[in-house]
Amino acid sequence: MTDTKENAEIGDTWTNWSGNQIAKPMKVIEPVGADQLKTLLKTAPGPVRVVGAGHSFTPLACTDGTLVRLDRMGLVRSADSERKTAWVNAGARLKDLSPALEDHGLAFRNLGDINAQSLAGAISTATHGTGEGLACLSAETLAFKLLTASGDVMTVSRDKDREVFEACRVSLGAIGILVEAEIQLVAPYNLHRRTWAEPVDDLLSAAGTRWQTLRNYEFFYVPFSGYGISIAHEETDAPATPRPESDDDDAVLGLKRARDYAGDNVSSRREFLAGAFEQFDGEDVIGNSWQLLASERNVPFNEMEYHLPVETALDALDEVITYIERERPDVFFPIEVRKSAGDDIWLSPFNGEGRISVAVHAFAEDAYDFFFSHIEPIFRRAGGRPHWGKLHNLRHRDLRSLYPQFDRFCAVRREIDPEGRFMTPYLRTLFEPEA
Repeated sequence: MTDTKENAEIGDTWTNWSGNQIAKPMKVIEPVGADQLKTLLKTAPGPVRVVGAGHSFTPLACTDGTLVRLDRMGLVRSADSERKTAWVNAGARLKDLSPALEDHGLAFRNLGDINAQSLAGAISTATHGTGEGLACLSAETLAFKLLTASGDVMTVSRDKDREVFEACRVSLGAIGILVEAEIQLVAPYNLHRRTWAEPVDDLLSAAGTRWQTLRNYEFFYVPFSGYGISIAHEETDAPATPRPESDDDDAVLGLKRARDYAGDNVSSRREFLAGAFEQFDGEDVIGNSWQLLASERNVPFNEMEYHLPVETALDALDEVITYIERERPDVFFPIEVRKSAGDDIWLSPFNGEGRISVAVHAFAEDAYDFFFSHIEPIFRRAGGRPHWGKLHNLRHRDLRSLYPQFDRFCAVRREIDPEGRFMTPYLRTLFEPEA
């Protein structure tokens, strides 16, 4: 076992990216291959959970048993340039897979707002980008190699063990360990990226048309400003242009300074921010798709995101903005709004229809209890489904009413892992009615 990293120190502390989830696993293992992983799991204390970048705000990775990291198991296993598919290490980070796939003449069809996550984590939580005709990353999966609690490696797809495959497409890691995944890809492409600021009323009146006409469109509303920032991407054959270094982190910290300076004087804060946005210099650049779609996010925050029916989403957003600007002068992080295509994945929040996603953020050092007391009720009244990796308070009964195939997923989970080797107390509240 000299090629593996193994930590058996009891009491070592793991925290997620924002610091709101903490665990003390008995063991942390980092295998370099599937065979080694199988050997290590035979004696590993449970529950067994896999962790990537720790970008989930729910306790999906938390365990007092064994924490598994798959970062050292490689990147691209094989690639098919004709079919535009590849088998990849499911534990690899998206930011590492993108350039590796580009070397094979391949690219992800779409990416989310950040690319620090592991592929398995992104798949298992239905991580998404934006684009009315573009589905979440889980919808691009064609097959998996799954390590089960019994130590078997199953290869599952639409044509082989279909029920298990469907359950794996969004599973929260409750079925087993996704060792490898076959992904549907496309040829590399350039995007024309534009960002601009405008009054929020103008933005909202144009958002529907922009989603229909632009490949990728999203916007951020900045609380207490009356302004939003739009981000649009269109495919282009034009060559790349120079791109200035990102100032996103500085901009967020600037919003924090405006909050701290103005305090409860909301009118002064609004006046200052409106003036700043009138001077906003947007981007107008062309570049590689994976370098433009994803951004670095280095100022830590906690987040709640719900995926809402198109007909209720913008009204719900208006309610959220009204509440925050009336009651929460501490909030300064922008509210992010995106749209994704529907799919047929059992536990995908986009199952059955395209939805608009609304995400509310709080600085990592600030309280976020209002997410549950005031924001989540708005989202739930609007018919929303929560992002699996972001803060929510739903349990088995709530989730069962939101997903037509929920019982089907739970049945497959019990069949593949009858002893609950991958189940933590938190996951039991989601998938077991008695919990």
